[in-house]
Amino acid sequence: MIADLSDGLLYLALVTLPIDGTFAGIQLPYWTPIAPWFFLAYALVNWRYLRLTVRRFLPFFLFPLLLALTSVYGWQTIAVHPTALIKSFLSIVLALACLSSLDIAFRQKRLSWKSAVTVLVTTYWVAFATGILQYLAQGNHLNWYPVRAYFIDILYRRYIWVRPQFLFAEPSYIGMHLFGVLLPCYWVTRDRRLAVLVPVFAVGAIAMGSGTRIIIDSVVALFLWLIASVNFRNRKATWGFIGGMAVIGVGSVGAMFLNPRLNSLLTHGLLAGDGSMSARIFHALAPMWSWLHYPSRFLFGWGAGNIANAVKAGYAGARRWYDAHGGVVGWEIRSLANPPADTFTMSLYSSFITEFGILMFAVFLLMTLIHVTRYHAWNRVTIVWLVLLAYLYIQFESYAFYAIPLFIWAVSNQHERGKTNEITK
Repeated sequence: MIADLSDGLLYLALVTLPIDGTFAGIQLPYWTPIAPWFFLAYALVNWRYLRLTVRRFLPFFLFPLLLALTSVYGWQTIAVHPTALIKSFLSIVLALACLSSLDIAFRQKRLSWKSAVTVLVTTYWVAFATGILQYLAQGNHLNWYPVRAYFIDILYRRYIWVRPQFLFAEPSYIGMHLFGVLLPCYWVTRDRRLAVLVPVFAVGAIAMGSGTRIIIDSVVALFLWLIASVNFRNRKATWGFIGGMAVIGVGSVGAMFLNPRLNSLLTHGLLAGDGSMSARIFHALAPMWSWLHYPSRFLFGWGAGNIANAVKAGYAGARRWYDAHGGVVGWEIRSLANPPADTFTMSLYSSFITEFGILMFAVFLLMTLIHVTRYHAWNRVTIVWLVLLAYLYIQFESYAFYAIPLFIWAVSNQHERGKTNEITK
């Protein structure tokens, strides 16, 4: 199960993977995770292996230096916000720590994937059970106030008064974990326990009313999973796919009419149908509006940690457009007129391009495509996986999350796993 005592740090990271919204974690943009710090500790303790990992993924490890050089332009001409700057680069380092830990543990040390999946499945089942407990404790069910009070005390951002959030920073992160981590782990290991966990967790979260995003995420993920899994050379499988698409279509239409928030979005539009959705859109819209009027910033970025400056610069124009199109304005949108130094955008694309520019975004995308090509990893699953990641990060901004490092590591080992992806021994 383990090669040495340091491997305990890896398993601690796996155990704490779904615990990313409590006071026990360290605050990063819009979440308070624990697992990234265990990944970092594991990578540093295994520094002898780390050298080989750095060599294997050298372009990705050099990339932060390029981002720092690009940020000098923004730091010199705009401002330096130390706290936000540190959080930004620290998040990138933590992503590299996750990448390093996977490589050290499962390629170099040859730890058992089956044992790792056992830990992963167990900890997410516990997270799911926690959500059920939160659901039952709500006032319109069993009204267990002590249970609600307990979670109020441990959760950094509280949604459990109205809906289960499990142990995540917020309910909208459910899809990031299910379809950004667990589903790809299934593609890598083909472990049937994951094939059970993912749909049960998704259906349970939807049934308990955890949010609208998990409904949309589940529809998108189901569609992409069918694309990745169906053998279109087989006529029966093709007809099965068509039937699956019909079920998805009917289910989606039904959800739009039966779910109050989705129905409101359908009736009133994205800007006026739901306050949370409106705030998310405006968080991304404000800095993106500044791109239109500052072409050099769009190319080279405002500098790491300077998202707040871009939000402030784009606020007035974005607000005029938003108001003209009937957007609902709440306190969260109004507060962005004078945003705090460590403000956020809720979208990886708006955050990264605002900080580092479209050129650096293109460089990272090119690096990733070259990386996949270098390891001859282009296939249907890889393409679907990339599309799924591109979708998930539209409404998720943390650079430190595990989905991208997992993809980068997995494609580099595809030739070792073989076409069946059997590495569970």
